[in-house]
Amino acid sequence: MDETVLAEVRRVMAPEADTTVTARRRAASVSPPAPEVGALLRWAARTIQARAVVEVGAAGGVSGAWLLPELPPRGVLTSIEPDPHAHSLATDAYETIGAGSRVRAILGDPVTVLGRLSDHAYDLVLLQSRPAVTRELLDHARRLLHPGGMLLVRGALRGGEDADALATALQILAEDEVFTATILPVDGGLVLATRLAEPDPAGDDAATA
Repeated sequence: MDETVLAEVRRVMAPEADTTVTARRRAASVSPPAPEVGALLRWAARTIQARAVVEVGAAGGVSGAWLLPELPPRGVLTSIEPDPHAHSLATDAYETIGAGSRVRAILGDPVTVLGRLSDHAYDLVLLQSRPAVTRELLDHARRLLHPGGMLLVRGALRGGEDADALATALQILAEDEVFTATILPVDGGLVLATRLAEPDPAGDDAATA
């Protein structure tokens, strides 16, 4: 897209508070979402009226800065970050925007931390670490989301050393009857998926009787 047009789109559709601009500048090394992607995160949270959100990879607090205003007063963002430096950047950003108890910022291995979270208790799961998505992360997303919940994955088409893991995970997602998904060729590959209700084995038996 032409840079002039992109700048105007960002001005009109994705304006950012000064605190978010500062957080983005500080987090340049950890791939924060561009303003237009932040606006998409905002749209997702608003569309599904999210109350409980979990993100894997804190992106310097930039993704949280877009998501938090869309959560109700008692809504909570659980932000999991395995890298101490990136975790510090995010916690500084959350403090600056006054997130308080609305953010649970956790430093730790994502798979381990996700394993402690409750089944079907989340409206939105955002995956944006490296690799962005794996078989284990998908298993947790399926378990954590309630039917109608949304899965977003940033960087799903990035190559390099993560290419095989990403390709495997995307194949699993495409074949998973619990998700309906699509992928956009932006932001290094942006997956949008909705968790469906579990297939009803009794209903299948009745249909074949």
